[in-house]
Amino acid sequence: MRLGTAHLGAAVGIALAAAGCHAVESPAERGHQIAEQWCAECHRVSPDDPSGSRAGHILPPSMPGPAFMTIADRPGTDARSLRHFMDELHLPMPTYRFRPAEQDDIIAYILSLKTPAGTPAE
Repeated sequence: MRLGTAHLGAAVGIALAAAGCHAVESPAERGHQIAEQWCAECHRVSPDDPSGSRAGHILPPSMPGPAFMTIADRPGTDARSLRHFMDELHLPMPTYRFRPAEQDDIIAYILSLKTPAGTPAE
């Protein structure tokens, strides 16, 4: 009986350790992934993205969109203004209908790119 309890304890410990290996992503991290998938065709979505186009993209976008860092640093950019923008039609920008949770994640990501006060913008 004692041996069975030790095995059970070891199994639980291994399961907990394995579960801990999968780090929980923050909303901004999820937003970055969504932006890389859907927005990087026309927007430069991260500071380390030199081209502003998704890897593997062959043709230049018909109209390049502003960099996410530029959007983040615009006066008045906040969660409310970004949500309003995402809910509106902006041709020639494709109309993507993200779920509310995806919008929250994209907004969190864009706001995470805001240049701290006193730091020169990119």
